[in-house]
Amino acid sequence: MTKPAGGKSGSGGPRLGMKEIARRAGVAPMTVSRALANPEKVSPETRARIMEVIEREGFIRNQLASSMSSLRSRRSIIGTMVPPLINSGIAEQVQGMTDACHEAGYQLLLIQGDFDEQAEDRAIRSLLGWQPAGLILQAFVQSPAARHLLAAGDYAVVEISEIQGREPIDMAVGVSNFDTAYAMTVHLVDRGYRRIGFVSTPMHGNDRLQQRRIGYQAALADRGHLYPQSLEIEVPITPQGGAEALTALVERDTALDVVFCSSDTLAIGAVQECHRRGWKIPERLAIAGYGDMDLAAQLFPRLTTVRVPRYDMGRQAVEQLLRRLKGETDVPRITPIGFEIIDREST
Repeated sequence: MTKPAGGKSGSGGPRLGMKEIARRAGVAPMTVSRALANPEKVSPETRARIMEVIEREGFIRNQLASSMSSLRSRRSIIGTMVPPLINSGIAEQVQGMTDACHEAGYQLLLIQGDFDEQAEDRAIRSLLGWQPAGLILQAFVQSPAARHLLAAGDYAVVEISEIQGREPIDMAVGVSNFDTAYAMTVHLVDRGYRRIGFVSTPMHGNDRLQQRRIGYQAALADRGHLYPQSLEIEVPITPQGGAEALTALVERDTALDVVFCSSDTLAIGAVQECHRRGWKIPERLAIAGYGDMDLAAQLFPRLTTVRVPRYDMGRQAVEQLLRRLKGETDVPRITPIGFEIIDREST
């Protein structure tokens, strides 16, 4: 059985049930059900017609109808969408969320999203199909269709993300990634470094990484330093990516004296590449990271990095959501979480 979730459709009226979706698509209700459950059994033309009606009307499939029928079961779920790669930072956030949910008697339903609007939209619709009490989305929602769906449906939503630059759908918990990267870059300049490279994972659709780059650039500009694009590079979020980025930046600028990586994973790869080359850190080249993962303090030399309390961020997101669900009216729209520059031997 499939039925619409609560709230309003994109046109402002009640969401349509399967029978009405079928009528508007000119097919039988069974065909709609088959298109959702076994799309390969429906012709591409018919499936496209059905999906056009579903997308237009904001239809959400109720995943709970066949497996969890009680209202208590439905309302004990908090849904969350995580990025495609669960690195140590995201894992800490999820652990904080899990612990807070468990203590409050809720279950955390996790679905993997992506930095692509269509994939994000599908993941959010899938989460809503389970009719959760609320949602925690670990990035600002990029998809206009998903943002409209969530706002029109009056869902309780916390976005764990950059806390400036965009208005949250409902609530946001996070840090200013601009401020964190600005602070680290200023720290490096104040330590005497002049040619500061910036290594990031792909920024498309990732508001946090975009703000880190802007913060890096703004700090250099404010301190009177040029930031040629040749000193910026995007690579996959792997240690190998960090090693390859270091190699490329040194080839571009032999005067490079420090590399600021947007994640500790990249910084670890850069450190290892220096060791392979026999370069002393920080005498030949200094390296800074972001995240303060456990390994950062165990490297040789120990890694200078930005510490963000990821676990606390996850807990805070759940706590803010639960306050909203209880009907509290003084829940802050934006909750900033602090950060710290951890100065170690790599710089």
